[in-house]
Amino acid sequence: MKNVYMAQMSLELPGSNYYYYPYSVGVVWAYATTQPGIVENYSLGGLYSVKEPIEQLVDRMVDPAVVGLSSYVWNVSYNQALAKAIKARYPDCKMIIGGAETPNKSENFFADKPYVDYLIHQEGEMSFTGLLQSFVGIKDEETVPGISINRNGKTLMTGPSQRIMDLSEVPSPYTMGLFDHLDEMYPGKIWNAVIETNRGCPFMCTFCDWGGTTFSKVKKFGLERIEEELEWMGQRRIEMVTNTDANFGIFKDRDMEITDMLIRTKEKHGFPVLFDTNWSKNATVQLVDMAVKLMESDMMRRFTMALQSTNPEVLKHIKRVNLKEEAMTKVAETAFKNNMSVNTELIIGLPGETWESWTAGLCDLLSRDIIVEAYPVTILQNSEMNEPEYKEKHGITQATLKSYFSNIIDEYQETLTGTKDLPEEQMKKLWLWTWYTSMMDANGFTQVVTRYLNKRHNVPFEKFYEYLLDYGLNNEDTAAHKWLKKWQGYGEKLEFNMFLAGLTYAPVLEDLGVTNRTQTYQDLLTVAQHFAPDDPLLVDVMIMQERQQTIFAHEPTTEITLGANVFEYALGKEDLKIQPTDYRIHRAYPPKGTDPTWVVWYNSTRKNKKWQASVEYSTEKTTLFLEKG
Repeated sequence: MKNVYMAQMSLELPGSNYYYYPYSVGVVWAYATTQPGIVENYSLGGLYSVKEPIEQLVDRMVDPAVVGLSSYVWNVSYNQALAKAIKARYPDCKMIIGGAETPNKSENFFADKPYVDYLIHQEGEMSFTGLLQSFVGIKDEETVPGISINRNGKTLMTGPSQRIMDLSEVPSPYTMGLFDHLDEMYPGKIWNAVIETNRGCPFMCTFCDWGGTTFSKVKKFGLERIEEELEWMGQRRIEMVTNTDANFGIFKDRDMEITDMLIRTKEKHGFPVLFDTNWSKNATVQLVDMAVKLMESDMMRRFTMALQSTNPEVLKHIKRVNLKEEAMTKVAETAFKNNMSVNTELIIGLPGETWESWTAGLCDLLSRDIIVEAYPVTILQNSEMNEPEYKEKHGITQATLKSYFSNIIDEYQETLTGTKDLPEEQMKKLWLWTWYTSMMDANGFTQVVTRYLNKRHNVPFEKFYEYLLDYGLNNEDTAAHKWLKKWQGYGEKLEFNMFLAGLTYAPVLEDLGVTNRTQTYQDLLTVAQHFAPDDPLLVDVMIMQERQQTIFAHEPTTEITLGANVFEYALGKEDLKIQPTDYRIHRAYPPKGTDPTWVVWYNSTRKNKKWQASVEYSTEKTTLFLEKG
């Protein structure tokens, strides 16, 4: 029997102990076992998912005949180093690399990579199986579709990939037991599961390789298979299930049934705890119904309308069609009525974007209470944006940057650094502005004051945040100064991937929100007074701003008297009434049974605002607990 080894190195976040099961290579092997000549000739020696020292991983292998590696932006360099080391020790081993970041245009790939024998393009199941069959004489490798063959450094391509027509032919790697050994192999790791309920994407966005990689027609896995996988995950107490569908909710009735399966599984086992997904690009009210069910079961990680940009010119350039304004508003309003927060994802610096269009678009979303997460443009290997003609047309500049996801071996990614509409020098400051603005809004530092200033004094959000940024950069005694200067340095070095939200700015959040909290809010008051120097209610606004952002030092219930109903006025619920107003504020708490640090809690709740205190009018005369001024 010939030993086959496969690896799909998991996405790793610095400081995190969470890893993903190697689903992609697992499903490729699962399919192979159903085809002629495989189980008679091959044995699966091991599946790997955690980066470890290269030689240590090679030591785990016993006489490998075939090794298959799945590549994406966080493991391309690691895979190539691993392939090189395996080939050096086992020169007769057939080395195969596939995955979404494997270049479809592979003419020069093998010239400096003699240690790689084959590339698999697009869907991998049929091509990988065909190669295995060719190694034992069942097929001629040149008849296997969708591969590139190394012929002494030259590339022989065998034509377009073939797609599996019936996904019922693909067994589940979970229920086959392919991942059962990983707990023992990697003790102490916490495993998240990936689930695939359909495959394909009907959209052809120029920044993405999804539609081109999986073809545009969407194919479905059987509901029985999905239910069995969820049962497996529940029994093994998997905390989070990440759905890899490009558009969950696109099949309304079917995906609602899958939603019900998830909830039943949690009710039965207590797991999975969370479900994360790529919601359908065409968000609908029915989509909100699914999200509400997940929210009520405390399973929903986020509800996202993935807009990428709000600029019609940008959308045209990237071949993207967003929801119409009326539909987007209706979806958001429906979500809010169900006490559910709404997220959106934007990509900064897409062709056609300008400073003005970006800042105005992002702030318009913030003004609607939509949580914004922004990401740099990673120019993916097989995306239309990587085509020379496209780059020339839009004046795209790019840089090869060390990836935030580097571990053991440094990873690199091609990052867009400018366009003809947004040159590099502007992009540097825009990234800093975006990072700071998004962090301050999503984590509860600025929603009340920005809305109050906008409504009463006609101060645009974007002007407030631009002045806030400049004030912090130019004044060394502000709480944010050292952080802004540090992150300004990242911008100067074009290290835009360092602006990712979450763990990246955890120390910043801790410093501004806890350690130097008093200075942070004094700085915010000073900036607010720049726009409205004669407004005595700004002090009351800042008191409410600070109280509604829960910290663990707050009392369970705080009662305050302010000079007006500034909270309801700022949020657009009532007209301003300048008279003594009594408030009762109940701090928020982490879920029962958990004991996170404040910053970990905030990172985990920034997408659903569960950090936000509950504010209500007090019917009794109260005492002012906070000093004004």
